[in-house]
Amino acid sequence: MPTMKPALVLISIVWSMTLVASVAAAGPKGYLQAGLMGTVQPAGVPNHRVTPPIDGKTIGLAAAVGFFVTPTVAVEGELVAGRPISTPQRFFYDWFEDYAAESRDVFLGANVRWRPVAARHLELVGGGGLAISTFAERSIVRTELPFPGRPNVPTSEPDRVDTEVQLAVNGGIAVPLPVSSKIELVPAFTFRWVSRSASGQGAYLGVGSYAYQFGGTVRFEFD
Repeated sequence: MPTMKPALVLISIVWSMTLVASVAAAGPKGYLQAGLMGTVQPAGVPNHRVTPPIDGKTIGLAAAVGFFVTPTVAVEGELVAGRPISTPQRFFYDWFEDYAAESRDVFLGANVRWRPVAARHLELVGGGGLAISTFAERSIVRTELPFPGRPNVPTSEPDRVDTEVQLAVNGGIAVPLPVSSKIELVPAFTFRWVSRSASGQGAYLGVGSYAYQFGGTVRFEFD
């Protein structure tokens, strides 16, 4: 698992990109945006003793602060945090464990946003940063297989929770719709890929390495 020290360094880098852009640009046009974002998490391939893989849908919050360093190019820092996605799972060997498997990603990164001159209400967005992922096995019930002298009595086990910090990249489109001179509604679609460790808990539980996000934010512009 990656250590926290390089992770903190990367967090500092991606957020400082926005601050550097604001200082370097002459008279940048800034904005703050926030809203709701839905996530679709396709299934991955779990450990051969675990079934089924985690997949599902969830909703969360998205926020960004940035600056248009030119009339068509912006640099921003972004935070996206969704609710956990949960799937009933079973581990099997010479005993069974039934539990609720959970996966939750928090994305922290930096994006470049480009508005094509010929398409006023379209933005192409790309960037990367960190995915801070929490994986859990909750409400675990262990059942031994019936062998002579061993009672087949279900027993509760403590929850297991693990956190992993991984690199992530993203790309997507947004459609800013003006409400006033300083406010826009911004529907968006984003594809995210996470560099999940093959030996990590996410891979063990069958969490896919990519996800789709869609939703909308409200953007407030300032000079």
